[in-house]
Amino acid sequence: MNKRINSDRAIAVAMAAAAALAPISGAIAANPEPVVAEVTFVDPVTITETNALQFGLLDAGLANGEEVTIAPDGTVTDVNNRVVGGGQAAAELTVTASEAQAITILIDSVANGSGYSLDGFVCSYDGGPDTPCDAGGFAETSVASASLAVGATLTGDGSAAAGVANGSFNVTVSYQ
Repeated sequence: MNKRINSDRAIAVAMAAAAALAPISGAIAANPEPVVAEVTFVDPVTITETNALQFGLLDAGLANGEEVTIAPDGTVTDVNNRVVGGGQAAAELTVTASEAQAITILIDSVANGSGYSLDGFVCSYDGGPDTPCDAGGFAETSVASASLAVGATLTGDGSAAAGVANGSFNVTVSYQ
């Protein structure tokens, strides 16, 4: 019988404790905090090439380490006089995106042509300053439709031969 009295007392103590906690848990639940779910819908980013990166006609004697650079504004730097003709121009693209959004512009997946490598990519978005845009890209604030100018450095590897040796690269624009 002594065991039963102890058991009844334990049940009574547990019920009293539960009853004492009930108002506390009810008080917590009685104070809800509304939380806003924020969503911004954006238009898909589109990129349209309007002009290829053009180095023009280069001397096939382009030696290992010799460089020709085209800046986003089209300025050509050719210390070794390897440009012999043709047109030189920065790549021009049109980027369309939702306005006032944070975007990242990145050059990657570079495929070099025979006899040279491409690197040192520099971009100018919407007429802004020249900014390196490879190796991680750079951040900008989007406008509805803007020009993206891309320049780069072509470095000879000493194996250039007469003929067409096109390379390529990807331009990626993404929302942050």
